[in-house]
Amino acid sequence: MWLALLAAVTAVAPVDSILLRVLTINDFHGALEPRVLSWSAGRPVGGIAALKGMMDRFQTECGCPVIRLDAGDQLQGTLGSNLVFGRSTVEAMNLLGLHAAAIGNHELDWGVDTLVARIGEARYPWLIGNVFDSATGRRPGWAHPYGMISVGGQRVGVIGYLTPETKTIVLERNVRGLQFRGGRLAIADVLEEVKARRPNLTMIVAHAGAYCDSGCRGEIIDFARQFDSTEIDLIVAGHTHTLINTVVNGIPIVSARANGTAIGIADLTEQPDGHRAWRVRVESVYADRVRPDSAGAALVDRYRPLVDRLATKVVVRLGDSLVTRLGENPLGNLIADAQRHVAPADFGLMNNGGIRRSLLPGPITYSDLFELHPFGNSIVRVTLTGSLLKAVLEHALDKGYPDCHISGLQVRYDITRPAGERVVEIRRLDGRLVAPGRRYVLALSDFLAGGGGGFAMLRPLAQRRSGMTDLEATISWLARLPSPVRAPLGQRWIPVPTQ
Repeated sequence: MWLALLAAVTAVAPVDSILLRVLTINDFHGALEPRVLSWSAGRPVGGIAALKGMMDRFQTECGCPVIRLDAGDQLQGTLGSNLVFGRSTVEAMNLLGLHAAAIGNHELDWGVDTLVARIGEARYPWLIGNVFDSATGRRPGWAHPYGMISVGGQRVGVIGYLTPETKTIVLERNVRGLQFRGGRLAIADVLEEVKARRPNLTMIVAHAGAYCDSGCRGEIIDFARQFDSTEIDLIVAGHTHTLINTVVNGIPIVSARANGTAIGIADLTEQPDGHRAWRVRVESVYADRVRPDSAGAALVDRYRPLVDRLATKVVVRLGDSLVTRLGENPLGNLIADAQRHVAPADFGLMNNGGIRRSLLPGPITYSDLFELHPFGNSIVRVTLTGSLLKAVLEHALDKGYPDCHISGLQVRYDITRPAGERVVEIRRLDGRLVAPGRRYVLALSDFLAGGGGGFAMLRPLAQRRSGMTDLEATISWLARLPSPVRAPLGQRWIPVPTQ
């Protein structure tokens, strides 16, 4: 009886229809091949063949108009992409059938000329509405602020946006002469122009993100609060490599982690009574649960000989997991140690944003380490006073937690103090206090030494090159350690009062 009643209720329950499906990715970072990650329970995730296969399946299952959007940082991150300056990834995105993509900060890692070349090879528009020429105040000719997409009777305006912190997180020479403005005002004229073309829907692909746990906080949340759902229908976010599925001022925001490991699915639905609403979810791309796309697999096979001989070489064996996370972690400490020892220098400094993946126990290949250090930053030495070192460490605490790793010293800090007064004590490993007037040698990347990451106080200092890149420094240091390599012991950032 109950089963019959349930069947009857199900039969008459109103079913919505999907007017438009938006499939989203972000922060692909050249991840052409699947990989096993710390959270994937030993299963391979991602890869262009699985990503394309799953997107095609979601489109077929829907039987509705579909557009595919990307929120930036496509190119930089793996040997298969970096050895050809992102050309292989653009081919993959063409194959994926993107309708539009945001320009991410890492699209500028090889300079504007290379980005322009990749834009010319793409069969989809690359969008950025908030970059301006510092001299003229106008948008550069290569910067297309928006695109119009027509699909299934729907006209969709898509506006591009890139985090303004790009100015400080990209090598200075690659963003020289460019200004990245932030917030609604930076794209207000673009929004007005798009609305004048009377689209059915208006969306933003934004290379800016957030962190969501009990709630969501971050740049894209603050950005979305400047609009409402009468102006913007959907925001596709990125940059923070996080899963975001939230609503701000009636605007859905979706971000599908990173590296092609997930797809955001935003369905614009219509109820039988005519009410429209978004239904959003994020699906993991498990490579073993989808039929891989043959053209995607062929693309990977075509580029594989270029990298295999180098990529598959085992460099070291790990005995511990070295997993990235906010604040201090053993992987960041190991990298800071590597840079201090190979420079050589008194101290080492490594920014968390430059640590691009975790490392799991077992054999670690050159490809694994390349993905850890894909940017090719040079390790340099700078000489600075103890007082300037304190200013550097204060800046590393700006986010309310240590956002850099250190080597050769231990720092006691009190996060409850005002910014700029949080460092309580700095000691060398032998217990001696760092003296404000004494001069020390600091090893770090040329990115940080050039003022990247907001370390403007380092920019005036003369740089002496070590002759090694960050990748070479880590490989050299790992070769000196007993095998299997274990995580460095001890805490270097010590909060006070201790809990």
